[in-house]
Amino acid sequence: MTRKLWLIGMMSSGKTKVSKKLSKRSGLPVVDLDDEIVERAGMSIPQIFEAQGEPAFRAMESEEVARAAASPQQMIVATGGGAILDGTNRRLMRETGLVIWLKPSIDSLIAKGKTRDRPLLLGHDDLAARYTEIWEARKHLYREAAHFSIPMDGRTKKQAAEEAWTLWRAT
Repeated sequence: MTRKLWLIGMMSSGKTKVSKKLSKRSGLPVVDLDDEIVERAGMSIPQIFEAQGEPAFRAMESEEVARAAASPQQMIVATGGGAILDGTNRRLMRETGLVIWLKPSIDSLIAKGKTRDRPLLLGHDDLAARYTEIWEARKHLYREAAHFSIPMDGRTKKQAAEEAWTLWRAT
């Protein structure tokens, strides 16, 4: 088993929930990069975006990827949806562990409806168009970063965690 299991995917794809189920299954700790950023910055992600902008948030995100990658501890890492935007982040994830892309369809993400408060969705009336825009800009980066992908439609978070666990144990 490699040192780290990195979960990547679009916002609301299930990374946090799957990481928690993997932690219960494996007994290993979870590092949620968004939680780490919030703790270090002392403000919420929407507040960071508003006060400092997306570039500052992405810099913080890259610092957390580097921090997790440098840790000698075996762990499960739930990334933010945009962590793959930085080439160094993608390289560090691939070099220090197994990268699994949780891949729900855009339609299922939109159907959840609870994601409208995400900074990248604010001010966009057409949620479907915005998700599609983000998806089109990122899908090749998720593909480049991932060792494996797990389609999420029709799967529970527990089933996805079991599949990820099986893949991780085989490496």
